[in-house]
Order: sequence, then structure tokens, then C-alpha cells
Amino acid sequence: MLSFEAFVVDNAPDQRVVGGAQVPFILSPPEPLASSAEASDFVRQYRSAIDKALQDRGAVLFRGFPLDTPDDFDTFVRSWEGWKDLSYERSMSFAVRHKLSNRICTTNEGKSGGLVFHHEQAQTPLWPSHVFFCCLLPAQPGDGGATGIVSSDLVYEELKKRHPEFIQACETHGVRYTVYAGAEQDASKGAGRSWKSFFHVDTKEECETKMKAGGWEWEWGVGPSGSKPGPSFLKCVTPVLEAVKIAPGSSKKCFFNQLIATTANALEFSRVGVHGGGYDPLKDIPNQDGIDACVSFGNGDSIPLDILLEAKEICEEHAIDVCWKKGDVVLISNYLMMHARRPWNGPEGTRKVLASLVAEENCTSFGKPLVAL
Repeated sequence: MLSFEAFVVDNAPDQRVVGGAQVPFILSPPEPLASSAEASDFVRQYRSAIDKALQDRGAVLFRGFPLDTPDDFDTFVRSWEGWKDLSYERSMSFAVRHKLSNRICTTNEGKSGGLVFHHEQAQTPLWPSHVFFCCLLPAQPGDGGATGIVSSDLVYEELKKRHPEFIQACETHGVRYTVYAGAEQDASKGAGRSWKSFFHVDTKEECETKMKAGGWEWEWGVGPSGSKPGPSFLKCVTPVLEAVKIAPGSSKKCFFNQLIATTANALEFSRVGVHGGGYDPLKDIPNQDGIDACVSFGNGDSIPLDILLEAKEICEEHAIDVCWKKGDVVLISNYLMMHARRPWNGPEGTRKVLASLVAEENCTSFGKPLVAL
């Protein structure tokens, strides 16, 4: 096996210098590997060096490894011994996804979903510590389809410099998110998961039991702005969640929440009962009432829309776009990095990026071991 340094790529078009280091850290075999098994052997041999690069830079891009199928991707993910699967069935993702192979699922099925920078599932009491993405089919040239990443600690520092009182409120009070969900999945939406799937239940009674145990508040038959979508529609509010977290193993404070993405969710939730999008989450702007219907500080205070829009601009200013090539895998720390799917203009089926959500064994979620939930 070649030395680890032989795989390191610098000064690639997908990289940008952040804090004096090139992000993402890129690894690519100087000579073709024969199989996904050899790719897994590489991970096991150089695991400590890969983990250090991930801790230092927040994202590692594996390019040129022989990963052609969901099963190849699954084998690669399993190379990280000690990391547990956070399956879609057990997760609290807003998105509609489909399982493909063991620990592998599709990314957001709603074409308007995931376009605003976010931490994976930071709006719930259950989140992954790391996220893998794998490109099996890149978009055609000119069709877009990259994935953006941005350092969350950088966003935190920039917001603290510009709006110290806002960051103080985030750290002092935390946040509460309001979720609106029907009884059936709506794959046309970025946040179209049903409450049955979201809470992993079959009946209202089971759902209420889980919400009560988790400290949620809820109402049936109530939608955004007091709308009445029907008796099987659920409005529920999370317990207080942290809006700022320290990345495990570091002293870096991260803007770990779903506040920026709420600028898109507010637009979508305002269209309850309407199939599909009808808005552009990258250009259209909700009003303050729309934000208030989706999120508040933990003490009930309103979160200013203008600051969220400025945070959205900060993300775009410092973003790095991974322009996918077939077989690419990007591994990100879900604490250190936000991510966003860039728009693509090609027909359905002309871009295929898969995901795997994982958690370290010592990862905690709202004070409880994530792997035990």
C-alpha cells in the first residue's frame, strides 16, 4: 500500500483555504485501486490520519476510488469501525428519502429541499455526528448539481462579530422549532415527511405518547397561520434545543441549528395543502410572521428575519462547492460543516447523490446517547 501522503491532493478547483488549510481535504489514489474492498482497506490502514484531517478541516473528499454502486458505498461507510448507523427509519429528518442498501439512502427527494445551508437534522433532538455523500451519477455539464459546504464555526464567529446580542440569545435561550406534517408523505416538498414516518408510529395515540415522552407540545388539525388542514394534520413544537454547540474533540463553537434553513421551511410550510414548490428558496423571502410560525428562541422571543437572511449571505460568501465526479464520496463533520444542495436543471434521474448518516458511539443527542434512542 502506498503512503498516505501519496493520496493527498492540494490546490484542486474544489478546494478553498479556510483558517490556513485547504478545505475539503482531498484524497485520491495515484494508481487505480482494484475494488471497493481495497478502498475499505485504505480507510482501515489510514483511519487515524483521515480522522485527524476530518477534525482539522471538517470535510474529506475521496475522489477516484472504485465506488460505483450503493453496495460499494455501503461497504466504504462500514470501514469506519465504531460509527453506528442512524437509519432513515430511526431518524427525524424532515425530508422524504428512500433506503437503497443497508446503511444507504437517497438524499432529499423534494427538488426544492436542502438548497439552503443547514446541519443535518439540527432541528430535532436526534442528529448524526457525521454525514457521508456519494455521487453515483453527476449532473451533466452546465446543469449545476454541486453540493456546497461551509464551516459552521466560521459562520458563528462572523455572526458574533456582527450581531453579538443575537448570538448571546442563541447561547442563552436555545431555540424551539415548529413542525407541520400530514399523515401521508409528500415527496414534492423538501420537508414533506409525514408525522407517522417522522415519529415512527401508526396512530395518533402512539404519536402523542412519543411526543409527551420527548417534551414536545402539539395540536391536531392546525396549520401555519391558523389554517385548518384537517383533523389528521399535526402541528408540534420541539423541546428547547441548543443553537450553538462545541464540536466534539475541539474548542470550536459552531452555529449548530436549522435557523438559516427556516427561511426556506417558512415558505414551504406556508403552502400547506399545495402540491410541489411554487417558490424559489434561494430568492424568495418569507415575512417575519412566517418565521415566527416555524421557530422561536427557547424563551418564546422572536428570531429576527433580517439576521437570518444575513447569515444566509455569510454562508454563500464563504461556501465551497464540491463539483461532483462519478464515485466521489464526501465525509463531513455534521458539527463543523453545514451543507446545501445546489440547484440542477437536468431532467429527473440525471443526477444521483446518496447519503449515509452515522454517529460515533460516544455522540450525545439532547443529553442521551444517540445510539440508544
